Amino acid sequence: MSRTMIPLVSLATALLTALPAYADWSKQQVEVEGFNLPYQLFEPENVVGKIPLVIHLHGSGEAGVDNEKQMYSGQNIGPDYFASDDIQAIQAAYVLAPQTPGPMRWANTSLAPYDFSSTPSTPSMTTLLALIDNMVKENSHIDTGRIYMTGLSRGGQGVWNAAFQRPELFAAIVPIAGSASPKDAVTIKDIPTWAFHGSCDPVTKPKYTKDMVDAMIRAGGSTQWIRYTEIECGGHDSSWLTAFSNANLYQWMLKQHQ
Repeated sequence: MSRTMIPLVSLATALLTALPAYADWSKQQVEVEGFNLPYQLFEPENVVGKIPLVIHLHGSGEAGVDNEKQMYSGQNIGPDYFASDDIQAIQAAYVLAPQTPGPMRWANTSLAPYDFSSTPSTPSMTTLLALIDNMVKENSHIDTGRIYMTGLSRGGQGVWNAAFQRPELFAAIVPIAGSASPKDAVTIKDIPTWAFHGSCDPVTKPKYTKDMVDAMIRAGGSTQWIRYTEIECGGHDSSWLTAFSNANLYQWMLKQHQ
């Protein structure tokens, strides 16, 4: 698909922990223009050829600087899901799990939909996008045609925002229970998208996701690559518990490439 390149912020990256050649999860931190973003990186062993990169964005409850809460350790959610033996056996992939310091958010300042064109990028999102670009530059094993982003709640909002900022970067996105900017849907109408939301979500209204998906389709996006799963009578967490309940999500992601 044809996409327009958007100039990146100048990168001044300082890794506090050297990137190992082959590792499990490694704790690291990146600094861009004075802002520090903690993250963990999963790197499969004995990488041969090019493999995907999956980025997962956490929700409000996992914000901080401990570089741990965003991992959802032992819950098979997000980073835990993608780095699991079962998922990695389908296709080995790098998994990036950044953590935005509280009360910083990935996008916007509220849970409601917003106007992307008049809302500045947060330092967390600006730094994350620069980090991804630097990883691609420094690691020849990352398949630039298979970069995927997922996120839940505030992280779901962040997924939409990252796609608006860099529509050419992602082979697929999975925004879960987050809000966006429907009037800007044309910008991302060609990105394969699988969105999830609980129909009785008391935190973020399912209307936020439905309006965004509908806007993408009205803008010319096709149901061939845009999917919406609404969990009947589901609350806030039911959306990500459903998304990460089996291998279907990852198998769908792997079918999407640039």
